[in-house]
Amino acid sequence: MLSGTAATIALAIGLVAGAGALISARATDVVIADPAPRTPVATRVLTRVDSYSVPRRFTGQVEAQQSTAIAFEQGGTVAEVLVDEGDTVAEGAVLARLDTRALTARQTALRAARGALVARAELARLTTERQEALEDRGFAATQRLDEARLGLAELEALIAETDASLEGVAIDLDKAVIRAPFAGRIADRMVDTGATVGAGQSLLTLLEDAAPQMRVGLPPKLAAGLRPGLAVTVEMEGRTRAGTLVHLRPDLDPATRTRIALVRLDGAALFGQTGTLTLDETVATDGAWVPVTALRDGVRGLWTVLVAVPSDAGSVVAEEAVEILYADETRALVRGTFADGARLIESGAHRVTPGQAVQIIGG
Repeated sequence: MLSGTAATIALAIGLVAGAGALISARATDVVIADPAPRTPVATRVLTRVDSYSVPRRFTGQVEAQQSTAIAFEQGGTVAEVLVDEGDTVAEGAVLARLDTRALTARQTALRAARGALVARAELARLTTERQEALEDRGFAATQRLDEARLGLAELEALIAETDASLEGVAIDLDKAVIRAPFAGRIADRMVDTGATVGAGQSLLTLLEDAAPQMRVGLPPKLAAGLRPGLAVTVEMEGRTRAGTLVHLRPDLDPATRTRIALVRLDGAALFGQTGTLTLDETVATDGAWVPVTALRDGVRGLWTVLVAVPSDAGSVVAEEAVEILYADETRALVRGTFADGARLIESGAHRVTPGQAVQIIGG
């Protein structure tokens, strides 16, 4: 019985010793793995700026550089209107005429009266010459000579008066014809042939169609930094057009409290058409530009960015809170707890967490 127990114990000891030797042998075959490589991240240096530009858009309306209401200076009956709405006219082209029969008749009468005065003046001149000759020989009284001379002077004055009246009629005849003061297009026609019009009553509206301009209201502060001659861009019906700032009014529009700017457009445009003027406004601030992809949701409405900071182990990830000041499609201007010159993790931020050791591959 004892010998069986001893044999069992001896077998157990042998098994344990063999197992230990086997485990020891396998342990010597295990290769210890190297530490995991650090996650590579692309970085860039954050540099603070003191201002940024914001594109501002302002709506305006296209108008003609010159717009004139055409009217006769004197009233009368319209004999002829030679243009219609939409017609293109050259400078000096005849647009309308008044009935001038009364003026022509008066002109004819004045010319006849002048002819009679000229005949009488010739007779008075001859009479004066005869009286002067008789007086030299002592056959004429001084009274007769004075009467002849004064009669001639009176007739000459009447001739001058008639000439002035004829000139007045010629001016009235010229004003009875309306000519285009500049090249353009007829916008409105308010009167037809045969109508009786008063002095100054509008007949037509003429718009200059060369180099149209757009009227835009701008904030006074923004307008103060602009100068005539500035090249600008205007968007109309989805197309971008070039323009030039030609005038800035020195006053404020009482209705909108804006300063009116006039922009000359390149090419043709429909009057009354609306367009959008884009200008860059400089805003003073203190912040740094970051890619939109580098922003992460924070708490209480704030955002965060990840930065790589130096440590004994190389570089580790740290989280900084930021506030967005301005953003567009690709980048955002932010301010926050980061230091000037911090290395922003702009690529690979989704693969790391604060406190993690990283490898910097850019910036």
